[in-house]
Amino acid sequence: MAQSVLDLQRRAEAIAAPLPPLLIAAQRIAASVLQGVHGRRQPGSGETFWQFRGYQSTDSVSLIDWRQSAKSQRVYVREQEWEASQSVWLWCDQSPSMNYQSDEVPEPKVVRAKLLLLAIATLLLRAGEQVGLLEYGGKPMRGVSALPRLAEGIMGQNEIAGSSMPPLVSLSRHAQVVLISDFLVSPDELQSVIQWFAGQGLVGHLIQTFDPAEETLPFVGRARFTGLEGEGETVIGRVETVRTDYSKQLAAHRENLSDIARRMGWTFLTHRSDHSPATALLSIYLMLSGSLGRLI
Repeated sequence: MAQSVLDLQRRAEAIAAPLPPLLIAAQRIAASVLQGVHGRRQPGSGETFWQFRGYQSTDSVSLIDWRQSAKSQRVYVREQEWEASQSVWLWCDQSPSMNYQSDEVPEPKVVRAKLLLLAIATLLLRAGEQVGLLEYGGKPMRGVSALPRLAEGIMGQNEIAGSSMPPLVSLSRHAQVVLISDFLVSPDELQSVIQWFAGQGLVGHLIQTFDPAEETLPFVGRARFTGLEGEGETVIGRVETVRTDYSKQLAAHRENLSDIARRMGWTFLTHRSDHSPATALLSIYLMLSGSLGRLI
């Protein structure tokens, strides 16, 4: 598994590498990219050291750092970094339906989801954010040195019984949640999950990942469809005769999911596994940065 972890990490870092300059140039959100999505790098109350600065008459004497001041002829105070205790929690669907891969696509949906998940983590950690995996809970990680552990955690999710919905865990307020799945579940089921997290005051983002064959139903003639999660088999004599109705039902399902997310103050994006992961990552990062998301 070690080689798979390394491959995933390298691919994720490769598609994440060019994004900060793109964001700065195109969206003028340098503060979000360089200082973290929530702009925590500013003086204020907190436990993390930020910087030394010269003492001012309005400063309390208790703020003076005597050790640093002794190194020069100036008096310095020690500023702490303001922290909003914000973190981003990630999850991707490990259910059997995510293993689907049509002939013209290089990887199954679950591999693309994991790649996007680690690429998001790469950008967030580089920006100074805290990142955790919902599947494992615990404390979120911070710093680029956490990437190998996150990669192992994301790949290690294979060993956990796959569920089409994330675990309902309690998180600290001000956190964000990113869920990647094909969301081939009932709208009511997804709504109950969103309500659980939204009830804790959390903001969330849904990324629906589809194989192109699941969107276009390109098959012709007689075809046998087998459910990957025990749904049984269905034989259709001429697939092309149901393609229009299928497209309408898929569009209605997506619109329903999007409406649920919007009512809860969440965002909803779609991504096809034959499209560029870098394009998807840009939209996701803009969404996390507070910009308006768009369908990919």
